[in-house]
Amino acid sequence: MPHSLCKAAWMSHPQALASLLAADGELMRRTRSWLADPGSMTLKLKARTRDFSVRLLRQRPGAILADEYLALGVPARSRVVERDVILHCDGRPVVFGHTVLSTSSVKSDWPFFSKLGNTPLGANLFFDPLVGRSPIEYARLQSGHPLMRRIAAALPGEAIPAALYARRSLFSRRGGVLMVTDVFLPALAALMRADVRSM
Repeated sequence: MPHSLCKAAWMSHPQALASLLAADGELMRRTRSWLADPGSMTLKLKARTRDFSVRLLRQRPGAILADEYLALGVPARSRVVERDVILHCDGRPVVFGHTVLSTSSVKSDWPFFSKLGNTPLGANLFFDPLVGRSPIEYARLQSGHPLMRRIAAALPGEAIPAALYARRSLFSRRGGVLMVTDVFLPALAALMRADVRSM
């Protein structure tokens, strides 16, 4: 796999994705709105579904990805703790969530992290006064990106497009930093269409 395909071009403003979101007018504007929403994705989804659930795919030590280490401020070959989940609304997978943090900060700065299980991470991040958040970054992940390969492996029965939109940001607590990436799955479009119809 060429190294360039393992990295995404992360952008500092959702408008930078405008040329990639050119079709389907109002729905694409809604996609940008969802990408840029500074609130909790968990709460946003819960407000739009009868049955919200989290499927834990993995939570274990791993190697940091090629497009993550600079943003997280760690060496390129760092070992980190990874957590991958899929958020479901009414049984449909709508968001793939990926969290990464330094192994040294799990117990000291994020004591709840190891006990999350199928509990959404946002339930802790957005209600802890000690937690700060960096500006959101945006990207369009291509099929060769490691997170895209994980999505395909976790959802073998789903038709996954060649590219998916994603956002990420850093959360800090005391001296520890973790990065949360949300990848929008195809079924999320139905919730965004519902938003458009309700406007």
